[in-house]
Amino acid sequence: MVFNGNFIFFKKMSCQVVYFSTIIHCKMKIKNTLTIAGSDPCAGAGMQADLRTFVSLGVYGMAAPTAITIQNTNGVKEIIPLPEGSLRKQLKTLLEDVKIDALKTGMLLTKENILAVEEAVKKYKIKKFVLDPIIKSSTGVELLKKDSVLLLKKRLFPLAMIITPNINEAEILTGIKIKDEKDIRLAAKRLYEMSPKYVLIKGGHLKGEPNDFLYDGKKFKIFKGKRVKGIKFHGTGCVFSAAITAYLSKGLSVEKAVREAKGFINIAIKKSAAIGKGRRALWQHGI
Repeated sequence: MVFNGNFIFFKKMSCQVVYFSTIIHCKMKIKNTLTIAGSDPCAGAGMQADLRTFVSLGVYGMAAPTAITIQNTNGVKEIIPLPEGSLRKQLKTLLEDVKIDALKTGMLLTKENILAVEEAVKKYKIKKFVLDPIIKSSTGVELLKKDSVLLLKKRLFPLAMIITPNINEAEILTGIKIKDEKDIRLAAKRLYEMSPKYVLIKGGHLKGEPNDFLYDGKKFKIFKGKRVKGIKFHGTGCVFSAAITAYLSKGLSVEKAVREAKGFINIAIKKSAAIGKGRRALWQHGI
């Protein structure tokens, strides 16, 4: 830190603080992250949970909503899609102006939204694309129409750096009934054939410890977790994939990004809060 009369210069961050003013000017390089997802009013999942995660990990978060959900910690009551074409307009306007370092998608809901994402990823050459193939909510509400699942696999999987299905989603996407680790490995290989660069199957819905399996087409890497018994959580998949996105934007490899995100989610689960009468919300701040 260097004091020079009217300014304080922080050499590492290249910041100057102007006395008698709230203005702080920083020249540090900010990583831009974007989530395309549904809006969750209780902020346990969806784009609100993604944005909280981005802030916690020190990246600049932006959001393009696909739908409004009527929900609380007990579950989803209703889904209200945004007007057709609205996501395409949001992405065109934003990406003409802002360069995105990493992107994640959550609830896409419709074919139109899938095609809008495909167009944006290709046109703006977004390489670090984390696809969380959300098909149903944790309480079983459909979040991706059945006729859109095939389109998701065909159009977006080949563009993704990593896809992050949970057990139920992996079963729907592959048609494989997953009962144990052997089935997870088989499903991961089947998903890899759909052309993402990496497949991460989250094992939290299986009995036993919530271990996650990363597959790169050649080998598996297992990331272990510790189950918290007797407690249900809201938005763990959203926060996990958002954390991976944030770490990728910072330049980490996929394996390192997943490892760091796993550690982040484990702590967020331990610090979870009962904000309502239902599932607990993860607490990402101060990690």
